Amino acid sequence: MSIFSSAMGWELSLQSRSFIYPATVVSTLMICGFILVLPVEALEVKWATFFIFMDPAMIGLSFVGAIILMEKSEGTISALGVTPMKPSLYIAAKVFSLTLVTFASGLVVAFVAADGFSIGRMLGVLTLSSTVAVLFGFVCAAKSSTMNQLTITLLWVSMIAYLPLLTYFEVLPQFLKPLVALIPSYSVLYLLDACLDGSSLTELWTLVAYGYLFAWVAIGWAWASRVYMANIVTEGK
Repeated sequence: MSIFSSAMGWELSLQSRSFIYPATVVSTLMICGFILVLPVEALEVKWATFFIFMDPAMIGLSFVGAIILMEKSEGTISALGVTPMKPSLYIAAKVFSLTLVTFASGLVVAFVAADGFSIGRMLGVLTLSSTVAVLFGFVCAAKSSTMNQLTITLLWVSMIAYLPLLTYFEVLPQFLKPLVALIPSYSVLYLLDACLDGSSLTELWTLVAYGYLFAWVAIGWAWASRVYMANIVTEGK
């Protein structure tokens, strides 16, 4: 069995012991239930986009933090310092396993919230948005030593991540849109919108948005690798 397979097995076991799966099911059902009881025959595209956007972002950011803090408290981090597991494998196992969870949850919400969508685009957007959320949740957790510290950090990160909602719903003045567009969740919102309403973005801007998210995946990966070496490995020594 490869080291990555072993790491994935450990991640799945850890997520099960951390009640990640029941929590995901409950949160997904709550969102879907809320959508179903709304007194409308079908959600407008913007509101469907909002609900699909909220689910992966919330799960990806918070769950990875809970798992890493559990590993720290159980002393698993100390063992990592003497294992042959490379930082890239440790990060990849967490990103891959949690991205699958957030992706599956987001897809269920999409089927409930949206009245038809491009499955190919939805697969791409949910995968990229989940990966970015998990990577930056990893960074926040690696830099935190207590749950209180992690909670405060995630609060600030979430506020920034949700800021594009204010331009999406035209609450903020439109001249701020170029500045807000630098936040990766802006691209996620408008790509989700394009999945539900293909006329909302041109093909060029769709490619630009996808490329921007890929760039943030690379940034998140590099940052996660750096904090792994600086914060996690050093704690194990």
